Amino acid sequence: MEASTIRIATQSLNEPWDTSRVPVVLDEIAASLREEADIPARLTADSMTIAIDVATDQLPAAAALLHELGLI
Repeated sequence: MEASTIRIATQSLNEPWDTSRVPVVLDEIAASLREEADIPARLTADSMTIAIDVATDQLPAAAALLHELGLI
């Protein structure tokens, strides 16, 4: 399975995303991908970015959902 990574700068997160609680943000994003689009994802974060790894064939659907959530 090929994987693709979507990276989001943590400093670009707006309401309702609380950048002081990145682990909670990761959980909420993962839950949305899983529950709303049936997309399993691996999420990680460092001090600058959130990385979302998804199967490449699910990349368009993941990007669409992240756009709906106001993340990209």
